[in-house]
Amino acid sequence: MRHYGSPRRSKVRQNSSNVKVMVILVYDCGGVILTHTFPPQQTVNAQYYFSFLEHNLRPALRKKRRHFLQNPPIILQDDAQPHAALAVAYLFHRWSWEVLHNPPYSPDSCDFRLIPKMKEPLPGILFRAVPGILQAVDRFIRTINTTGAAKGILQLPHRWQRVVHNAGDYSEGQ
Repeated sequence: MRHYGSPRRSKVRQNSSNVKVMVILVYDCGGVILTHTFPPQQTVNAQYYFSFLEHNLRPALRKKRRHFLQNPPIILQDDAQPHAALAVAYLFHRWSWEVLHNPPYSPDSCDFRLIPKMKEPLPGILFRAVPGILQAVDRFIRTINTTGAAKGILQLPHRWQRVVHNAGDYSEGQ
């Protein structure tokens, strides 16, 4: 309740950025393999993701991680609809790639705290154009590759062993 004559409380409004960018970040414990920026107004659907896998990821693996072509990787991704599409599952099967699914009711564990770390220095920064965002992402990626921050994925076997030990139940604090 406000007393007569006292000034109104001012609300701080946070301006949202007028620029947004969606990026696919593909990495392993050796660092970032590929970043892919979606075109503006592009819908994330199974067809686009399938095309990304065939035309972007596969060539990047040939260039940066040739051993994955002889010894197929195990893929861990979130449960978004494009990732779970039948065409994508068929493509992984054709390439002999195994997909490791998240346990039911578990939070997305695919980023191994990488995405939150990428966002840490960004609050309060308003980007006016896409190149500014991409420069910030690029700086973070160089940091990942030089500091070994992507090695958090090495925690995966321990986390999954706990899920197996708990008969498939996800437990906090893994």
